[in-house]
Amino acid sequence: MKNFKYIIILIIILCTAVSYAAEVSISARLGYSPAVGGSMSSGWQTENLGAPDGINSINRSQSGTGVSTVEVPVGAIAGADLRIIKDSIYYKAGIEYVHIISGGKGKTIDPATAEIVEVTYNQWSFDVPLTAGVALLFWGESRIYLGGGVAFAYGTYSNSFKSATLDHSASFTGYAIPLVAEIGCEYMLNERVSAGCDIKYIHGTSPIINDGTDYARVDFTGFHITASAALHFNI
Repeated sequence: MKNFKYIIILIIILCTAVSYAAEVSISARLGYSPAVGGSMSSGWQTENLGAPDGINSINRSQSGTGVSTVEVPVGAIAGADLRIIKDSIYYKAGIEYVHIISGGKGKTIDPATAEIVEVTYNQWSFDVPLTAGVALLFWGESRIYLGGGVAFAYGTYSNSFKSATLDHSASFTGYAIPLVAEIGCEYMLNERVSAGCDIKYIHGTSPIINDGTDYARVDFTGFHITASAALHFNI
């Protein structure tokens, strides 16, 4: 895939930067993603439940029935970064793990039979972003950075639909090379330690994946909002 060449270029730049005097930081991050998995659509939902846009069209109500809204899934994020800053330009490699911790479950109506359908969506993924950009120091203690790049992303999306007459589940595992944009800030607590925050937007989906009678993409698109603690060194 053509995006692989951008990953190679960023790796070369990262290795080159290490050979010159620069600031290096290692950070750990925790946070959340307010919407994981995109629409969670699949072929089976479209054909059997009349929900072509997945979670965005699965919710239905009917008087006197025990439906409950299928909320947009929220994910927890854990990650780590290695960053090099040289002359206000930074190069960063990281790894992130994302897993749904809330939402993605509820009950809806099958429009064909008026039965209650129990719905469950789940997804986990990890991504390895490689980014570069500008890091600007203010007042000697604070820094703002803005950049972009690409990532390698891999994960599994699964769904389940159960009613009196339906029992369907499927799982899709795939990868993508998403685009990445990020903005963040940090405050130096002392010469070596900083605290910060980061907002990253990842955009990309896997190719279509088949599982039995169902087919779907793993959607890695979404915002990653994290807080971080970092150690800084000069090399």
